[in-house]
Amino acid sequence: MRILRVRFQRFRGFADMVVLPADHAVVVGEPRAGRSDLITGLRRVLEPRSTSARPDLLDVHRPFPLSGEEGGEELTEVEVTLVDLDTAAEQDLEDRLELIDPATGLVADEAQADAALMGLRLRYCLRYDLGSETAEHWVEYPKSGTRAPRAERELVAAIVLDRRAPLQLRPDGVFRRLVADADEADLLSALERLGSDVAAATERLAGSSGIRKTIEEVLDAGAARLLQMTSAAPADDIGFASNDGSVGAMLRAMQPTLALDDAGGLPLAAHGSTTTGVLAAAEAVVSARAPGAIVLADDFGDDLDAASAEYLASRLRRNSGQVWLSARRPEVVRAFTAEEMIRLTRSHGRRQAHQLAATTDRKARAARRLLHLLLLPAMTARTVALLEGPHDLDGYTAVAERRLRSVDVPPPAAYGVRMVAPANGDGGKDELPKLARLAGELGFHVRVVLDNDKPGSDVALIAELTRLAEHVIQLPEHSSVERALVHGVESARLRAAFEWVVTEHGLAGINVSAIADGDLEDKIVNALKSKGGLHQPFVEALSRGKTSPLAKKVLDTLAQPPARTGLVEIGLP
Repeated sequence: MRILRVRFQRFRGFADMVVLPADHAVVVGEPRAGRSDLITGLRRVLEPRSTSARPDLLDVHRPFPLSGEEGGEELTEVEVTLVDLDTAAEQDLEDRLELIDPATGLVADEAQADAALMGLRLRYCLRYDLGSETAEHWVEYPKSGTRAPRAERELVAAIVLDRRAPLQLRPDGVFRRLVADADEADLLSALERLGSDVAAATERLAGSSGIRKTIEEVLDAGAARLLQMTSAAPADDIGFASNDGSVGAMLRAMQPTLALDDAGGLPLAAHGSTTTGVLAAAEAVVSARAPGAIVLADDFGDDLDAASAEYLASRLRRNSGQVWLSARRPEVVRAFTAEEMIRLTRSHGRRQAHQLAATTDRKARAARRLLHLLLLPAMTARTVALLEGPHDLDGYTAVAERRLRSVDVPPPAAYGVRMVAPANGDGGKDELPKLARLAGELGFHVRVVLDNDKPGSDVALIAELTRLAEHVIQLPEHSSVERALVHGVESARLRAAFEWVVTEHGLAGINVSAIADGDLEDKIVNALKSKGGLHQPFVEALSRGKTSPLAKKVLDTLAQPPARTGLVEIGLP
């Protein structure tokens, strides 16, 4: 079973949005763009108990419409189209099924009948009356408007992976349910033996000579008389039990232990959050093994290390009919194809969903390799700033960090801007259009920073980039990132920093003391260009004082560009 289409109307932060997953779905995006809301909406439809509790008024889109205002009678809705139901569910829900167009997830017309799939539409509805402050909610079949009974919803229920402690034998634990599914008779027998063994052990404990004697002394001190314990041996009426004495109470108090090293068996909590996260996620993978099941999970992998997050997400994807995960970790996204990623944004004025369309174009597929290399770490950013290469990234990042430390000037990251650069050798401008196009398709705001070593040589590139990016920021004529790092800095500070770099990094053949002040800037620029990788050490070697005004201007423009889009030419300070 899989979801072919989801439509949100006035649900939480979604005014109106449609999502068409490619196959599985991993949901990423900007903060407050709706990752958790999307998973919650699916739960409202596919969890049979979702309408048992009172409606959650936070599900209603804000602001509330005023009485008599257009749209004031609209319901809060989440509609899901399901296809590939198992045979038993199709038979039981035969009267509810419809012919579905696989391309749109909508009801197919006669012309599309040959290519259509049999499917089921379910819709969660919430009606809120602002005047009376009353609400009701239900799940219905859009085909007929008939409300869906709980028993029928059970046939298409999703598996929801909540964050719970792993390996719990208490009655409401996932592990307990998995054990019962494996061999319920043996489980019940083991629990019965546990109860009788504990009862026998506590009886022996109470009967030990020291405990027995002390109990008798306590009772003889007046407790037996005051409590009206009139039996011949009142001490026989006192025993010990865990909580209420039930097996369930013992299981709730019982915690798993692990022996992972020479320390022996220790409680799970003593092994740290990653161990707990790995076991919880692995337990979720096992619970999601039902053939054809839809699996929902929010913030998957937040408590896992990088390798575990990617591996367990891959296992979950492999074992499920269809999995919907929201994630902040780029490693989780690596378990999915590029087309399965749904990136949500809100910085375009309203919430939107962005997806990459399937393609057979060789160049487009080659460009998508940049997704894992460069864009996945920026998935939660609003804007990507594309630089020409890793040296640009090192240099501007060093200046941004230095400004934050020394004068508390926020870096571009504080404005939701993530700087990225192609990582093939020294980088290069040729990669920028491909990266800008890919970032734009995923809903990023795109800004580009270009050197201007050879004025007039990048006319065609700039024309292409201005079509793909919101802003193309170009340095002054005959300027590069190296010039941006040194221009405008006092000669004494430049000389001291350059001397340190030459000495510490073994730059042979350079006599810093012999360089005239008028030639110093050009010598440093040439050295940084020819001795790659020294941009960050040079910036860090500069003594306390103002950093290059040109580099600062680049960073300030990245963080807060002008309102107009297109080419932004930076002049020399």
